[in-house]
Amino acid sequence: MPTNLNRLPGKAVALLSLPQLLLHIVGLLLVGHLCLSDLVNPTIGYPIGFAAILFLLIRLLFRRFYLDYVLIIFTCSHFYYGNNHGGLWNYINVLALLVIAFVEPWWEGTSNLTPFQKTVLGGLFLVNALGLVFVAESSVSGRMEGFLVSLSYAFLFLFILQLPATTALFSRLLLVMAGVGLWFVVIALSQKTHFLESVSPLLPKGNGDGLENNGWETYENKSERADGPFKDFELFAEYASLLYAVFFPILIGQVSRYFRMKAIIPALAVIGSFLCVLMTATRSSILLLIPVTFFYLFYYRSQFVRKPALLGAVGAFVGLIVLVGPYIGLDYVMERLNELDVNRLSSGSAKSAEAINRGETYQAGLERLLDQDWLIGYGYGVSEHYSMAFFGIPNSEMRDYHNLYLSLPITLGWIGTGLFILLLLNHAFQTLVACRSAPQPHLEALVVGMAVFWAVFFINEFKIQAIREPNYLMLIWCWLGFSIQANRLAVGSVSNEFRMQTDRHPEPVLH
Repeated sequence: MPTNLNRLPGKAVALLSLPQLLLHIVGLLLVGHLCLSDLVNPTIGYPIGFAAILFLLIRLLFRRFYLDYVLIIFTCSHFYYGNNHGGLWNYINVLALLVIAFVEPWWEGTSNLTPFQKTVLGGLFLVNALGLVFVAESSVSGRMEGFLVSLSYAFLFLFILQLPATTALFSRLLLVMAGVGLWFVVIALSQKTHFLESVSPLLPKGNGDGLENNGWETYENKSERADGPFKDFELFAEYASLLYAVFFPILIGQVSRYFRMKAIIPALAVIGSFLCVLMTATRSSILLLIPVTFFYLFYYRSQFVRKPALLGAVGAFVGLIVLVGPYIGLDYVMERLNELDVNRLSSGSAKSAEAINRGETYQAGLERLLDQDWLIGYGYGVSEHYSMAFFGIPNSEMRDYHNLYLSLPITLGWIGTGLFILLLLNHAFQTLVACRSAPQPHLEALVVGMAVFWAVFFINEFKIQAIREPNYLMLIWCWLGFSIQANRLAVGSVSNEFRMQTDRHPEPVLH
């Protein structure tokens, strides 16, 4: 039924029912799998599948299902289709939003960005384009892929910001992410137990054989560290910990009803994300969960005073982890944690990088930074482009520096890095204002969860880098858009509440 949920051009916007939304997501993922699989001749299957997906998404846009379009692209980006060349969903997103722009210039709506933010984002895109044209030494096709993927990020990010900041937006987002998180558990369990051997991006098998060939430790014939849908256990661990940060305050703050979902949904999301992190055996993400958990327990300590039964729930959660521990490799996780040398970690020198298996990669990054001035970087790209940018050769054995902060100057240059830092500082300030302004418990839980999300992300990026995979970086840009909208919702609710109070009790007129 049409509803004025959206401020994009047009008089009314429609919403799919939740079953219809699920059907669209699953259907498009299946079509994408078929057109990229060996089941169909790729010469025929790929263009037909691509055209079919593009047609369905454009149809949604013309029928004003704007929010559902965003959630579909966002959800599908969790599964790697054509990731080596920038990702199927990135190219479809660019084309779909360009097509709809000829009919309805969606960028002319209120973008919810301040002039400062618009200037910074415009500068980032310009610096990226200049790097691809004048600095990069990779192939023309590689640079074109990088430009189109960057355009996809920019388009979807701006499109998200055209949506109105409403509780309905986050109700749908949280429900979708809870469902995706539960599917992550299925994927991780399948990879750990080798229960299903699938080549589909929907249920990918892990890289156990590759890990053994590269000297990784075996664990009861289950050397696999769960890679999740990203085919990368470190990115999977980071993302699962981010979901944990978002859902935990909604669960412990007992505000799920405000988002039109039962309490069991955030509970399953929190448990599932925690299990996924454990199944990756990634020490940095596991260790980050400890302060995150204690922070939330302290922040919502009043809840435990009013409802002591919550302590029992926390105890049951710990008991569950211990109970399923033997099946998900908990003892292996403990072995890896015991290998950490605390003295070396706190040394503040090169020894700390060696203690987390990053000595060689960090050294390579520092040497590359000193090799050129990097006023303008290589620009964003994929595969061969990154190898040329980071190591000066087309195909390097090392993927990257495993550190976002070493990679940013090479990718965006010092100008772009400075703009990126300004964007982060501006968003941090807005988040602080929103945290202090949130008038209702569910808005407070949402904004606090988003704030901790970014704290976990930027701490963890010292050991990994989000720009490694095109589809993963798409997710991060989407979350930035959602986070800005959460801040706007909290601040806007304060303004609306104040306006309502003023209308009820108008100030006396002085004569």
